[in-house]
Amino acid sequence: MEVFMKKWQETLAARLGLRIGGAMLLVIGWLVAVRLHCLVQTTPARDATSFMILLAALTFICGSAGSALLFVGPGLWEPVEVSERWQRLPDRD
Repeated sequence: MEVFMKKWQETLAARLGLRIGGAMLLVIGWLVAVRLHCLVQTTPARDATSFMILLAALTFICGSAGSALLFVGPGLWEPVEVSERWQRLPDRD
């Protein structure tokens, strides 16, 4: 039955949506990074606030997820072969 079903990530809409979503995340990350840069320029180095740390984390997350979605897209859901060393042992009865 699985042979006849098309995986959701293989549809044209999903492929385009994932790439556009990745580009949007990169733009959001860039805007957050610009705001963070403005805050850093006006704040002494020792006075980093939790808001600045949150902006830095948000920039990192948006950049990482956006890059993955934009460049890899639906390939993120492709199955990968796991080395025998990391496979689960069969259940013993």
